[in-house]
Amino acid sequence: MPEYAVAAMGADRPGIVAALAGTLTRAGVSIEDSSMTILGGQFAMLLLVSSTLGVAQVESIIRPVALDLDLLLEVRDASRASSERTAKVASPASVDGREHVIAAYGPDRPGLVAALAEVLAAHNVNISDFGSRVGASDTFAMWFNVVLPPGLDVDELVAKLRTAGGEVALDASAHAAEVEEL
Repeated sequence: MPEYAVAAMGADRPGIVAALAGTLTRAGVSIEDSSMTILGGQFAMLLLVSSTLGVAQVESIIRPVALDLDLLLEVRDASRASSERTAKVASPASVDGREHVIAAYGPDRPGLVAALAEVLAAHNVNISDFGSRVGASDTFAMWFNVVLPPGLDVDELVAKLRTAGGEVALDASAHAAEVEEL
């Protein structure tokens, strides 16, 4: 069945998820995967949906709700990407326990996310989830869920991440992710 990525973003308020999910469900569109967050009062949601309807039809069903809620909306065909994602899930990189969580902490300064992401990209590490927060005393915390390529030494990667902050002292660590089979 064709799959589509649905992205919505706008000012947060109660009822956004209910309105979007309810509209899709009533149209026979199934939500397969989802992620939602609120940053700085802005709501953002990404859905992977499946439907026998075409991408334009799915968009036309949800567009009026997005307009009513003053949300930015994007709907794209994700069928090819989904097939590639399924193939990667069964790859040795995830089956052999190469999924890890990397955490890094240090004094907040511009460029830390970019510096660490560049190190990960240079080592062909795929970031599947990412989050960050500024905490007490201007401490910046980041966490990455990643899939490491075969043969990459985790300890060497962590050492490179610790030096990626330049003059800013970063504490970084990694541990194997607990993968829950559904």
